[in-house]
Amino acid sequence: MYLNELNPEQSAMFLELAKHVMELDGKLQAEEAGVFSGFCSECALPDYQLKHQGDIGNVIQFFTNTELRIKRVVMVELFGVALADGDACEQELSFLAKLGEQFTISSHEQKRLQRWVEAMNDLVAEGYGLVLKD
Repeated sequence: MYLNELNPEQSAMFLELAKHVMELDGKLQAEEAGVFSGFCSECALPDYQLKHQGDIGNVIQFFTNTELRIKRVVMVELFGVALADGDACEQELSFLAKLGEQFTISSHEQKRLQRWVEAMNDLVAEGYGLVLKD
Protein backbone atom coordinates (compact mmCIF):
# COMPACT_ATOMS: atom_id res chain seq x y z
CA MET A 1 0.00 0.00 0.00
CA TYR A 2 2.79 2.42 0.91
CA LEU A 3 5.74 0.66 -0.68
CA ASN A 4 6.00 3.38 -3.31
CA GLU A 5 7.52 5.51 -0.52
CA LEU A 6 10.61 3.26 -0.53
CA ASN A 7 13.57 3.73 -2.83
CA PRO A 8 14.81 0.67 -4.79
CA GLU A 9 17.36 -0.36 -2.15
CA GLN A 10 14.80 0.00 0.64
CA SER A 11 12.30 -1.98 -1.43
CA ALA A 12 14.71 -4.89 -1.83
CA MET A 13 15.53 -4.88 1.87
CA PHE A 14 11.82 -4.72 2.70
CA LEU A 15 11.22 -7.84 0.60
CA GLU A 16 13.89 -9.61 2.65
CA LEU A 17 12.12 -8.66 5.89
CA ALA A 18 8.71 -9.58 4.51
CA LYS A 19 9.85 -13.07 3.51
CA HIS A 20 11.51 -13.52 6.91
CA VAL A 21 8.28 -12.62 8.72
CA MET A 22 6.26 -14.95 6.49
CA GLU A 23 8.44 -17.90 7.44
CA LEU A 24 8.64 -17.26 11.19
CA ASP A 25 5.90 -19.79 11.94
CA GLY A 26 7.72 -22.44 9.93
CA LYS A 27 5.28 -22.52 7.04
CA LEU A 28 4.39 -20.26 4.16
CA GLN A 29 0.62 -19.81 3.92
CA ALA A 30 -0.93 -19.44 0.46
CA GLU A 31 -2.19 -15.99 1.44
CA GLU A 32 1.32 -14.95 2.44
CA ALA A 33 2.81 -16.19 -0.84
CA GLY A 34 0.26 -14.10 -2.71
CA VAL A 35 1.07 -11.07 -0.59
CA PHE A 36 4.80 -11.52 -1.27
CA SER A 37 4.20 -11.70 -5.02
CA GLY A 38 2.13 -8.52 -4.78
CA PHE A 39 4.91 -6.82 -2.81
CA CYS A 40 7.43 -7.72 -5.51
CA SER A 41 5.19 -6.15 -8.13
CA GLU A 42 4.46 -3.07 -6.02
CA CYS A 43 8.19 -2.60 -5.44
CA ALA A 44 8.81 -2.88 -9.21
CA LEU A 45 10.99 -5.93 -8.47
CA PRO A 46 8.83 -8.75 -9.93
CA ASP A 47 11.73 -11.20 -10.28
CA TYR A 48 13.52 -10.31 -7.05
CA GLN A 49 15.80 -13.06 -5.76
CA LEU A 50 16.28 -13.10 -1.99
CA LYS A 51 19.89 -12.45 -0.98
CA HIS A 52 19.95 -11.67 2.75
CA GLN A 53 17.80 -14.30 4.48
CA GLY A 54 20.82 -15.62 6.38
CA ASP A 55 21.73 -12.12 7.53
CA ILE A 56 18.44 -10.57 8.60
CA GLY A 57 20.22 -8.64 11.37
CA ASN A 58 21.98 -6.51 8.75
CA VAL A 59 18.67 -5.92 6.99
CA ILE A 60 17.19 -4.66 10.25
CA GLN A 61 20.26 -2.51 10.86
CA PHE A 62 19.84 -1.01 7.39
CA PHE A 63 16.35 0.20 8.31
CA THR A 64 17.37 1.55 11.72
CA ASN A 65 19.32 4.20 9.82
CA THR A 66 16.32 5.40 7.78
CA GLU A 67 13.76 8.12 8.44
CA LEU A 68 10.94 7.39 10.88
CA ARG A 69 8.46 7.64 7.99
CA ILE A 70 10.21 4.74 6.23
CA LYS A 71 10.24 2.69 9.43
CA ARG A 72 6.48 3.23 9.78
CA VAL A 73 5.91 2.11 6.20
CA VAL A 74 7.91 -1.05 6.88
CA MET A 75 6.00 -1.76 10.09
CA VAL A 76 2.56 -1.22 8.50
CA GLU A 77 3.41 -3.47 5.58
CA LEU A 78 4.90 -6.16 7.85
CA PHE A 79 1.78 -6.12 10.02
CA GLY A 80 -0.06 -6.72 6.75
CA VAL A 81 2.15 -9.75 6.15
CA ALA A 82 1.62 -11.11 9.65
CA LEU A 83 -2.15 -10.66 9.40
CA ALA A 84 -2.50 -11.83 5.77
CA ASP A 85 -3.78 -15.25 6.80
CA GLY A 86 -6.23 -13.70 9.25
CA ASP A 87 -4.20 -14.34 12.37
CA ALA A 88 -0.67 -13.39 13.38
CA CYS A 89 1.25 -16.09 15.24
CA GLU A 90 3.20 -15.38 18.41
CA GLN A 91 6.55 -15.57 16.60
CA GLU A 92 5.44 -12.92 14.12
CA LEU A 93 4.08 -10.58 16.78
CA SER A 94 7.17 -11.02 18.94
CA PHE A 95 9.47 -10.29 16.01
CA LEU A 96 7.47 -7.20 15.06
CA ALA A 97 7.52 -5.91 18.65
CA LYS A 98 11.30 -6.27 18.79
CA LEU A 99 11.64 -4.70 15.35
CA GLY A 100 9.52 -1.77 16.49
CA GLU A 101 11.80 -1.29 19.48
CA GLN A 102 14.86 -1.32 17.22
CA PHE A 103 13.11 1.25 15.03
CA THR A 104 12.43 3.36 18.17
CA ILE A 105 8.68 3.12 17.60
CA SER A 106 6.84 3.05 20.91
CA SER A 107 4.72 0.03 21.81
CA HIS A 108 1.68 2.34 21.79
CA GLU A 109 2.38 3.43 18.22
CA GLN A 110 3.07 -0.17 17.20
CA LYS A 111 -0.37 -1.15 18.52
CA ARG A 112 -1.95 1.74 16.61
CA LEU A 113 -0.28 0.59 13.40
CA GLN A 114 -1.40 -3.00 14.00
CA ARG A 115 -4.99 -1.95 14.75
CA TRP A 116 -5.06 0.17 11.60
CA VAL A 117 -3.97 -2.80 9.48
CA GLU A 118 -6.58 -5.02 11.15
CA ALA A 119 -9.27 -2.39 10.48
CA MET A 120 -8.21 -2.07 6.83
CA ASN A 121 -8.33 -5.85 6.42
CA ASP A 122 -11.84 -5.86 7.91
CA LEU A 123 -12.97 -3.08 5.55
CA VAL A 124 -11.59 -4.90 2.51
CA ALA A 125 -13.34 -8.13 3.56
CA GLU A 126 -16.57 -6.21 4.14
CA GLY A 127 -16.25 -4.57 0.72
CA TYR A 128 -15.83 -7.92 -0.99
CA GLY A 129 -18.88 -9.16 0.90
CA LEU A 130 -20.95 -6.23 -0.30
CA VAL A 131 -19.81 -6.39 -3.90
CA LEU A 132 -19.81 -10.15 -4.37
CA LYS A 133 -22.96 -11.11 -2.48
CA ASP A 134 -25.72 -12.74 -4.50
